[in-house]
Amino acid sequence: MKSKHTLLAVALVVSATLTAQHSGNVNQEDLSKKEMSGNFNYQNPSAYHNRDVPTIQTSYSNDNEMVISIKGIYNEKASCQKAVFSVLQVGKSAEEVTDLMDERLEAVMQQLKIFNPEIDVITDMISFVPMYDFEVTKKLFNPKTYNEKPSGFELKKNLIIKFKNTNDLNKIMNVCAKQEIYDLAKVDYVTSNLDHIRDVLQLKASEEYKQMLTNYSAIMNTDLFKKEKTLVEGYTTLYPMESYKAYTAYSQAATNFSPDSQVNNIRKNTTQFYDASLAKSHTFVVNADITEPTIQIFYDLTIRIKLREDQLPKNTIIRNNRYYIITATGDIKPLVL
Repeated sequence: MKSKHTLLAVALVVSATLTAQHSGNVNQEDLSKKEMSGNFNYQNPSAYHNRDVPTIQTSYSNDNEMVISIKGIYNEKASCQKAVFSVLQVGKSAEEVTDLMDERLEAVMQQLKIFNPEIDVITDMISFVPMYDFEVTKKLFNPKTYNEKPSGFELKKNLIIKFKNTNDLNKIMNVCAKQEIYDLAKVDYVTSNLDHIRDVLQLKASEEYKQMLTNYSAIMNTDLFKKEKTLVEGYTTLYPMESYKAYTAYSQAATNFSPDSQVNNIRKNTTQFYDASLAKSHTFVVNADITEPTIQIFYDLTIRIKLREDQLPKNTIIRNNRYYIITATGDIKPLVL
């Protein structure tokens, strides 16, 4: 019987560990979030409660108008990516610097061409400047002075590598590392599909709008399709590099193993993770099941529907003419009709 209790305890601990890990280490920074999973609820069943989750307002109306808001997200895989590496080379002479730089870059280009001929590599010149040391100059009647003396040259270039397969970046970094190129400045995500994406978002939003208008017409017992309307729409694009968030890795000892033991808190590692915008604040999402970091295109459509009709017919022309007379003395007086 004791072995069964032990097995149950182990199972509970494993279950709690898996549950906590599934939410990610970033949640461990906020200790209050521990209440959401694990043994807390098991040991404190009275503490469990349903949270009030506020809804997101998609439409509202008053006596004069009705406003409908439709928001959409399109997750797009990059057509290609561009990795930018910063390369530094120093040498005693200008010829030596350029030769060493060309040798390193040429080696990278050749190895990448063998790996994948579709990978494009170009170089971007940044700076080429001399470096100086100081030499001591002694003069007969003057104290010791220091003068600059050219001691070498410094050459900086950017290596821009264009590739299509995300996993190719691992090989690219290995090839660059063999030539002592380690500084990955940034990775740009590029898509040539923006026009098509906007058409898809507009069509999807139009379908959502027609369905909503049909439902509201039935609820309000009026034909909203015939009402006067105005609209505002907008787009914005969010690239993966703008969606990474930083956090400090969570690791903290809970107990001491002996009364004489001492716990030394080590410096926690600061890292980043990709945090895409969630779908909960949007009406629809296209390509919601993509795993890798994506380019997110956001679409916002707001329609204002005029509910109260004008008292006069729409095409009525209002004339407000006034007539005046000029007297024999030259005075101007209004004429009352």
